[in-house]
Amino acid sequence: MPGLHTIFRKGLGHSLLLAFMLLLACWLPAAAQNGGNALLPGIAAAGALNADASASAYVFDATPGAVASLSLSGQGSPLALLLADSGGNTIAQAADDAATGAISLGDVSLAAGGRYHAFVYFAPGSAPSETSFELLLASSAPVAEPVDAGAATAESALVLLNAGIEVRLSWSGAADLNLEVRDPTGESLHWDSRATSNGGAFGFDANGFCEVVSNNSVETATWQPGYLATGSYEIIIYYESACDAQTSSVQFFADVRVDGALSGQMSGTLSPPAPGQSSIYVGRFEIAADGSAVVSPGGAYPSASLTILPSGYAAAASVAQPITRGTTVSGAISNTQPVLAYRFAGAADEIVSIDMQAVGPNLDTFLQLVDPAGIVVDINDDSGGTTNSSIANARLLSSGSYTIVATRYGKGLGGTVGQFELTLTGATADAPVQTSALSLPQGDIEVSLYWSTGADLQLLVRDPVGESVYDDNPSVASGGILAEDGNVNCVPAETGSPVSHIYWPPGRLRPGTYEVEVWYQNTCSDQPPPVDFALIIEVNGIPLVNQIQFPLPGQRYLTNFSIDPLGAASAGEAGFIDAGSRTLAYQSEAFDPPAIEIGQPVSGIISADNTFDVYGFTGNAGDTISISMASQTLDTNLYLISPGDRELAANDDADPNLLSATGRSTDSLISDFVLPDNGPYVIIATRYGNQYGGTIGVYTLTLTVDAG
Repeated sequence: MPGLHTIFRKGLGHSLLLAFMLLLACWLPAAAQNGGNALLPGIAAAGALNADASASAYVFDATPGAVASLSLSGQGSPLALLLADSGGNTIAQAADDAATGAISLGDVSLAAGGRYHAFVYFAPGSAPSETSFELLLASSAPVAEPVDAGAATAESALVLLNAGIEVRLSWSGAADLNLEVRDPTGESLHWDSRATSNGGAFGFDANGFCEVVSNNSVETATWQPGYLATGSYEIIIYYESACDAQTSSVQFFADVRVDGALSGQMSGTLSPPAPGQSSIYVGRFEIAADGSAVVSPGGAYPSASLTILPSGYAAAASVAQPITRGTTVSGAISNTQPVLAYRFAGAADEIVSIDMQAVGPNLDTFLQLVDPAGIVVDINDDSGGTTNSSIANARLLSSGSYTIVATRYGKGLGGTVGQFELTLTGATADAPVQTSALSLPQGDIEVSLYWSTGADLQLLVRDPVGESVYDDNPSVASGGILAEDGNVNCVPAETGSPVSHIYWPPGRLRPGTYEVEVWYQNTCSDQPPPVDFALIIEVNGIPLVNQIQFPLPGQRYLTNFSIDPLGAASAGEAGFIDAGSRTLAYQSEAFDPPAIEIGQPVSGIISADNTFDVYGFTGNAGDTISISMASQTLDTNLYLISPGDRELAANDDADPNLLSATGRSTDSLISDFVLPDNGPYVIIATRYGNQYGGTIGVYTLTLTVDAG
């Protein structure tokens, strides 16, 4: 809550004792987390109080062990002075009970150091009137100049709201949605943070963990009547999970009431998130100094948006501020300017680190790094368990002008504001000592994986005949070679930031479809284990794929690309494959699928243009069925879907002991499955990775049934 100047408003002067109590109980804990007028030693700060603005706040930063004195002189009504630490604890206070016009707090020991807050207000029992004053700070040790966290953002204060604040989220459907509201002081209300120090309270966690489910649900975040923070409030709505097989997308409404009046409504639709991904809506509302409020409807903020440049990037990049290594620059994020850009010259194979620290408790920072071609090559949201951001030990892949995008969570949709400090350096202290140039071998095909943590990510490329290049098989007959295998078996890469590189040397370009897989195999030394990687694919020296993704431990990310006989390349779809049949848009075909006869094999073809086939049969509860899918080239994959459109069973590679003598290890078999219901069942015949995979070929599908 930067710039905490006006603490009480008109009407409070009729009860100065109440004002004093509210000072201690209400606005001290909030103000202790925020900025105010900056005090510097030996420089008198002038101010004024009246019946409408009956208190002012000041801040200064002190080194541990400093001894400070505060002197206050005023003309008008008698004044009082209070000194508090950053936690809101009162250190010293005094009141001009004798109405001499001057009071002081002398030789106060500031043992802990850090940020301190001084409050000037009318003395208890005095009548508020036009009163001017001067406040002077003296210190026996250097006092650091505080950063004015409100210099470029709207001034935040307290305003009396007789009916408080309420944010009400409602939705229909058996789904677990979660509401979070972040206030201007940096505190949050949500299901796991049910109260704040400034009177906030969170209500019932509707459909929480899908334990007690309702089809008409409501969650509320409220702040009780009283003096509440003005400024920007952020609303985040999370779609956690569907609570039954029938529930999918959910429409929601978020009503915002400030001081008893409906200030506005947000509405939208969220879909269930895929595993490892998020389904989120972000919006905000702002409370002005007079207590009025404006609601700014937001929008969806899925995981994929993290790699998308903010809407204001082009304007910010056109006036990007130069930044040099080893220097720190300051900036401010506001609702009118949610993105700033900084530019530096980088050389190929150079390692850089970027740190963005918020000044004040409200700003939730977000960093992106953009290469000379305008592609986002690295990002970071939260670093080290905080909402600050840090891109550590990023290796630059080309020479030229790089742009740092300094913004916030939610970008233009978000609602956190405040100043920040941005620092550009080289490799951090925890990077390996040897950070030599990569000098990666070039070829007709190059597949490279870059990341900057201690995790073991496995890169695998499968060629058109089904042979795979990876750390356990570093070369194949078609010419593919594994040249780098970063952090394999949790051994830190000698090249600094880890990289894995697979290539086909010049003259070894083979037409066909290639499949590329990234597997988050081991977290190794990463605690906690967040990872973002960049996957780059080049064919004949031309960039084909440049993707940044954020896997969870154990997840596999898959994509493919095809090369025609003339050497032209095209990229296929890409995504995480642990979502099962949900990645396939099979529902329209499942309404009237071709029937598969029991015991009669059927054949089909999986190709780049036909990534799955759908078959149907009528089943009875208690029947035991088996479904087999075999191919000489295709890495097969099977799904069984219930009459209620729920995935019942799946198989990629069958148990070798259950396959026939001619079966391949990549054939699929759903064996001895007992049907739970009567009705129409659906079989989906596809390949490993579904639409993201790269294998193609003819298959044979067989259904057998033993009546129950």
